Amino acid sequence: MSSSPEHEAGTAEDVETSVAEKPKLDLSVEITDAGPCKKHLKVAIAESDIERQYTESLGSIRRDAAVPGFRPGRAPKTLVNKRFRKEVQGQVKSALLMAALEQIDEDHKINPISQPNLDLEAITLPDGGPLEFEMDVEVQPEFALPSYKALSVNRPVREIAEKDVDAQLTSFLERYAQLVPKLEGGAELGDQITADLKFHKDGVALNEVREIQFRLQPELRFQDGRVPDLAGALLGAKPGEVRDADAEVGSASADPALRGQTIRVSFVVHDLKSYRLPEVDAEFLDSIGFDSDEELREALKEVLERRVQYQQRQSMRRQMLDAMIAEVPFDLPADLVARQERSTLRNHVQELRQAGLSDSQIRAREAEIRANSHESTLRSLKEFFLLAKIAEAEDLKVEENDLEAEIASMAARSDESPRRIRARIEKEGLAEGIASQILERKTIDRILEYVKIVDVSTTEDEKQVETVDELASPAAPESEPDADASTEAAPQPDA
Repeated sequence: MSSSPEHEAGTAEDVETSVAEKPKLDLSVEITDAGPCKKHLKVAIAESDIERQYTESLGSIRRDAAVPGFRPGRAPKTLVNKRFRKEVQGQVKSALLMAALEQIDEDHKINPISQPNLDLEAITLPDGGPLEFEMDVEVQPEFALPSYKALSVNRPVREIAEKDVDAQLTSFLERYAQLVPKLEGGAELGDQITADLKFHKDGVALNEVREIQFRLQPELRFQDGRVPDLAGALLGAKPGEVRDADAEVGSASADPALRGQTIRVSFVVHDLKSYRLPEVDAEFLDSIGFDSDEELREALKEVLERRVQYQQRQSMRRQMLDAMIAEVPFDLPADLVARQERSTLRNHVQELRQAGLSDSQIRAREAEIRANSHESTLRSLKEFFLLAKIAEAEDLKVEENDLEAEIASMAARSDESPRRIRARIEKEGLAEGIASQILERKTIDRILEYVKIVDVSTTEDEKQVETVDELASPAAPESEPDADASTEAAPQPDA
């Protein structure tokens, strides 16, 4: 069967288009600074590129267009253009913008760290002349490579003594302890207290929480601050008593006026309980999988040694990064910091869990991070960019065997199969975050190969902290909608 000249011409044109390389756009790009790590781009795409893309998109739609009275691909261009004008324009705009962004990235190397702030709906194809649009792009900060090979750090060294194992054993046994009423005497360290907490400043009530339960430890943390000397305020307290203490409000407070302020908290004590530890006999040891008291103590000592190693590494890491941040200061955009605050907490908790900290210790650190989330996030981002620059200078990369080793380690800690761990990573989209953690560890290891390490003896014990999921200041009130405004809800920041 013969084909019409029109059909043959169209087929040849399609083949030529698909084989030929896409020509570069005739772009005009004006780049200016718009703040810390932010560039403002004014872009113009030449009219000739618009016409070329319009022809290409019209031909693509024409091939598949269903027009009454014509077979697919046979309808006249003018009719297809009139009937599918909106679709053609949308395809033209989308194709041109995508090609422009790719070309800008290739030609100008602006190193974006997020998707550009581009309002697609506000961009329209002109009736004549170039297609013009503007956008803001967050880019990597620019700073000199720090002198990471010339650093000197102190490594805190401590021996695990029998008293440390005793304390760890007590902490371990408390998981199996019974809570019993305390009928005599006042509150002691480790007791559980039920109390009302009343937060106030200069005689003005801020917030009140009733019947809250917490353990008496040297420090109490809540979601937007802490009571640094809880023990000093409540030791010896009995039911019916009221004790006062100073509380420090962190940067996470919903009230900006309270951030960094010292306020007062009144504890109205209602009830005391103590922990009755189980007897460490053969039956108990067998129930938890140990043959002897010595075997249990040895396992607890290994936990303490692993914790000391973690603390050593964290101490040296912080010293190195303190020095580098001071050497090469740089600013970051506020909106990037705000977006990152949510993931900072998640990453810290994962690191603490991998280090073998208990749930109560993780919750205490979590509350501390929440209370100072802005500073913590700002610090984490600066560390990320510093370490990324050093990793690039050292040509460090995450290889497949690094990921395999990490998955095997995660599987061993969780007693799951590596295949299940990998499936969960893929399902939850965790691969990028895990790769980032691996690269950071490799970079820290490389820096430690260069730095001078000085061992410093320490006997400092980790401060015991109690955590409650409460606020010192009331939560931010939701604003009333404007009567004249749209009823569409505005996006709210994540908690």
